[in-house]
Amino acid sequence: MIEQIIGFIRMQQPSQSLQQGGAAIQSIYTMISKLDSPMKLIYGFIVILIIVYSSEIPADYRTFTDSFLGKIFGVGIVYGVIETMGWVYGLLTAMAFLLILNGAPRKLTSSLEGFDGGGSVTEKKAVGKRWFVEKVLGERTTAIATDRVTTNAITD
Repeated sequence: MIEQIIGFIRMQQPSQSLQQGGAAIQSIYTMISKLDSPMKLIYGFIVILIIVYSSEIPADYRTFTDSFLGKIFGVGIVYGVIETMGWVYGLLTAMAFLLILNGAPRKLTSSLEGFDGGGSVTEKKAVGKRWFVEKVLGERTTAIATDRVTTNAITD
């Protein structure tokens, strides 16, 4: 269909180039002739959808992407896309791969959180409802040192 449009424009181009609309036809012809193939455009559209909705990808796929084999496949796919489709599509593919990799669940390296009561403070598993910050950031605390604060008066 694109070939038919280009053929029509080529047939119309000499007679209309003398008229005022010839420049518009020429610019449309240039734009259509420089478009990528439909398969590349469809691939680019799919990759952009993956980039936009990368947070909606299930955790199983993200966990596989975080494995050694998944990283090898991901780098291989990015390299293959660069070699076959060009650096623009390779860059989009790399961005999609890194966003999927970034959202993969990580194993906890230690059970300590950013704060520790230490000393005689007893640990509790959970204290009431989650804090606002935990809800917003999607954190699940494993242990909270204390639910009460002890303060003393200032002395000189």
